[in-house]
Amino acid sequence: MNSKLKLMLDETCVDDEHSLLQVFEMPVVEKRKRLNWQQSDRAGRQIVGHWVDDRCAMGDRITLYRQDDKLFIETWFNDGCHSLDELKTKETDAGLRLEDLRGNLFGDYFLLTKEHDLQFCNSEECFYTAKPIAA
Repeated sequence: MNSKLKLMLDETCVDDEHSLLQVFEMPVVEKRKRLNWQQSDRAGRQIVGHWVDDRCAMGDRITLYRQDDKLFIETWFNDGCHSLDELKTKETDAGLRLEDLRGNLFGDYFLLTKEHDLQFCNSEECFYTAKPIAA
């Protein structure tokens, strides 16, 4: 049996913007090897909390953790995609402001409140509070 994960992508055009996409084939065994980094990498994590973004039934799972004196936010999206970002922090009266270390053009950030809520914020307001979940 020749089990492969195959991503078929093509050139797309949306609103006069072109994207050149490629076809990737990866044996399932290789995919599993690449995902195994997660198990070994989790050993040094100090979990701050787990939340879910359930707006519009998105179901994105968010983990905030410390590792090697750094703070990270990891998101597993409902479609299987993954995001991992290192954060910079700033203490505020409302709680701990969490921003992408690489910056953010839109002014978006997270706020970890003193009550341990994870809020999604922009330059004007905090507009959503994620739901806490058990690990």
